[in-house]
Amino acid sequence: MNNIFPYYFKIKKNSSTFLLGIVFLFSCTDSKNEAVFFTADLTDFVVDTLYLEKDTLTKSLPHELVFLEQNGKSFLFGTVGRRMYQYSYPSGKLEGTVDFEIEGPDGIGGFVSGSLITEDGIFFISDQKAIIHTDFHGKVLDRYSLPKVPEERLAVNFSVVNGNRMHYDKEKRQLILADVPFVLKEPNMVYKDWVWKYDLENRLAEPISFSYPEIYNAYYDDPELGVYAHTFLDIGNFHLVSFPVTDSLLVMDGKSTKWIGSKSTTPLIFQKGKVDQDGGYTVFSPSWKTSRYKWVIFEPMSKLILRYIDIETKVSESGKIHNKSSFILHNLDFETIAELFFDNRQIAPSGFATPNGYFFKLLNPDSDDREAYIKVGLNF
Repeated sequence: MNNIFPYYFKIKKNSSTFLLGIVFLFSCTDSKNEAVFFTADLTDFVVDTLYLEKDTLTKSLPHELVFLEQNGKSFLFGTVGRRMYQYSYPSGKLEGTVDFEIEGPDGIGGFVSGSLITEDGIFFISDQKAIIHTDFHGKVLDRYSLPKVPEERLAVNFSVVNGNRMHYDKEKRQLILADVPFVLKEPNMVYKDWVWKYDLENRLAEPISFSYPEIYNAYYDDPELGVYAHTFLDIGNFHLVSFPVTDSLLVMDGKSTKWIGSKSTTPLIFQKGKVDQDGGYTVFSPSWKTSRYKWVIFEPMSKLILRYIDIETKVSESGKIHNKSSFILHNLDFETIAELFFDNRQIAPSGFATPNGYFFKLLNPDSDDREAYIKVGLNF
């Protein structure tokens, strides 16, 4: 890693004053043990930049990677499609790639809708039929049939789209994965079994159930405003569900269910997309102007919950596209601490944790030979 910021992240003259003000603000309220809400730019908290090498076959590196230690060394692993990348950490040197086969005894299928890298290997969601477990060299270790869902579910879609990351518990040998609607349909409003807990040891799956709020009757057939995002936090055993037009988060812990406020300070405009017929196909087109609450990230070092919001996208008279996005920050008591703003056309809205920081990918690389990831310090 280098203490060098990309050219478009210039440190503001008043940044030290700003950060000092935050420290003072929190120290003044520490005796009351209360969080004081503030707004700022995400780039104000950039503390370092990590560069990862690219080979000539790679167009773009993944937004999310996984930190693992193997044989006393530290690595980052990531996948794009059926290719896995392995990097030394923190040097960013590319150690190797693995291309997984489509067919045969070690085939992972022609359509992979999600993957999860763990210390026990990699889990792929394959062809909406199976979970395939492989090692780090491309060998298939096991195959598990996906849970059976009733016909009224309509178009099952086990996937990691829209921030619906899988979660793996090594001790329990348990995998959590989501069935995400392409678009919301009327029968889906009475359906509840959206997320599944899979016992790999006994090959048994059981649902984690929740329902869409009634307001989503108004958002059928929209590929943005009808799609939930689920995140599991093993710290506290919380399931968090973010709905795209709801300014609260659904929190479930197996014993109780509650809603916690998670609202942007910026007024949001929710604009439904349209449905077109193109020959024999139905095309669902979201509105690119709409606001939407998206997924949830957990930052383990600071123990903060980040809810991503795509606030607005505009086109200037010159034709340049401008985006305004933010993260709503919550602590583990679900108090709202801050809202940090950024441009999702410059900074990826999902990232990854390492033992010494959380990283987000920069989306406008200044070189064909490497890509940059900024480390943000959120230890308030």
